[in-house]
Amino acid sequence: PYPTTNPQLHLLAFSPTLQIPAATRTPVNIHMAYSNDPTEMVLRFRTTDSGTPMAQYGTDKDTGRDSRIVKGNSHTFGPNDMCGEPANITQVGCFQKPGMLHVVRLTQLKPNTTYYYRVGLSYGQGVQYSAVFNFSSAPPLGSRDSFQYIVYGDQGCPSVGWGDGGLWTSAMASRESKARAVHHFGDLAYAMGAAHIWEEWLHMIEPFSRYIPLMVGVGNHEYDHLVGGANGKDPSGVTSDAGFHPMWGNMGNDSGGECGVPTSQHFTMPQSNNSNGVFWYSHDFATVHTIMLSTEHNMTNGSPQYLFLQQDLKQINRTITPWLVIEMHRPMYESEFFWSQNTVGLGERQEIEDLLLQYKVDLVLAGHYHAYLRTCDGLYRSKCDQGGPTHITVGSAGAILDKALLYPQEWTKKFVPLKYGYGRITVANATHMRYQWVMAGPNNDTEAGSIGDDVWIVRNR
Repeated sequence: PYPTTNPQLHLLAFSPTLQIPAATRTPVNIHMAYSNDPTEMVLRFRTTDSGTPMAQYGTDKDTGRDSRIVKGNSHTFGPNDMCGEPANITQVGCFQKPGMLHVVRLTQLKPNTTYYYRVGLSYGQGVQYSAVFNFSSAPPLGSRDSFQYIVYGDQGCPSVGWGDGGLWTSAMASRESKARAVHHFGDLAYAMGAAHIWEEWLHMIEPFSRYIPLMVGVGNHEYDHLVGGANGKDPSGVTSDAGFHPMWGNMGNDSGGECGVPTSQHFTMPQSNNSNGVFWYSHDFATVHTIMLSTEHNMTNGSPQYLFLQQDLKQINRTITPWLVIEMHRPMYESEFFWSQNTVGLGERQEIEDLLLQYKVDLVLAGHYHAYLRTCDGLYRSKCDQGGPTHITVGSAGAILDKALLYPQEWTKKFVPLKYGYGRITVANATHMRYQWVMAGPNNDTEAGSIGDDVWIVRNR
């Protein structure tokens, strides 16, 4: 008898292995991202089988009319691409084949236009297409029209074992009808070497990721590792075995040996001079210039990331993009009672806070702490109203919530513990930006959708 807790169930026979060809060719895990060209959109999806990835798109709901068909490229990765265990072990709960990961770039998009698209796999006897979805193309660079976008960190999915917080956030993001993008600054799936978690998380976010561009960064649970990064395995280009481990850091094997490989394979982010894939990059949208940094990499003066940040800040045209936002995983300012984590924030301030003041950064967004916290405006060297940015930690998108107390700091203006939620940013014009923290929960939660924090950031330019 087959081992079971129910003595009435017995294994009588095995059937032959069944294969459903259409299923292995059907596109899944569909998501998209902006490029640095506002007339483009980058589509990503996965199939089990190999073939030629394609996308059909146009402004008519009937994709057979007024549409273009473009081809993309494909890649995959294996256990030997990972840096360490358990990510490089082929067994249940560790590595499993991801199938083929496809990239298709849509071009010549008209600004602020609804496009209908479907992705597909050409396999020699036809094309297996997805259903038809839609998105809105980017506005012209520098457009003064008001717009919204969603921001958060630290999501995960129910299979990680943390409950449904990430599912609630994903479902609510899909109902943010005015959102032009979702920005997720690290600790995405919390796979930590368990490949099936990546697939489940990518499936969980599809209610919005098939319609709204998803811009991501890396956190400790995507990148941090202790071995195996040398000899070209580290996709960020770091040549040491264990990545970045400053004296003030607490970086361990939080990625479960992944060292950023699945993240860099699943996502395509905008690139510019000295950017580095998903690890650090910048992009423009209307009046906002966003810089994504990796707090898991060296950002000391003279490092590749520092030089990228310094050069990027120098070249911003604040007449075209007056708003300047920096996103990173670990916050520079946090007052939850985690001393080893707070030491990391002190190290970050030592390295880049002067640059943020010099170039008048407006807002710094981070996660890592599983709670919501906002500082005063103008924060610099732990003092308010000194010309620095507002710092906001919004690591409340689904990971198990913090239960820590706060240590007293004059710069802590708002703290919400033990509640799931995400940020909604409304860029009203060149001088006024509204930030709201929205509580997340199931449909029967009367607090879900409530505004837990609401603040205007005003700049006299």
